[in-house]
Amino acid sequence: MGEVIKLNAALDPDVVLEEAKGQYQNVFIIGYDHDGLLDIRASLDFDCKSVVFAFEQFKFNLMNGDYTDE
Repeated sequence: MGEVIKLNAALDPDVVLEEAKGQYQNVFIIGYDHDGLLDIRASLDFDCKSVVFAFEQFKFNLMNGDYTDE
């Protein structure tokens, strides 16, 4: 997996999704819907084990300070 050095953020979630278009081989999205309920979606090639593995890698890197807000 590639190294992420920056967290891309925007006030509008649609902007984040639009900017991500065409950039990824497979994805999973975690967010809150308009009713405040947690909603998780993934591309078909991401099974549950792969989602957990990717999330744990992200969490480890985040806690390790590998991402910046710049």
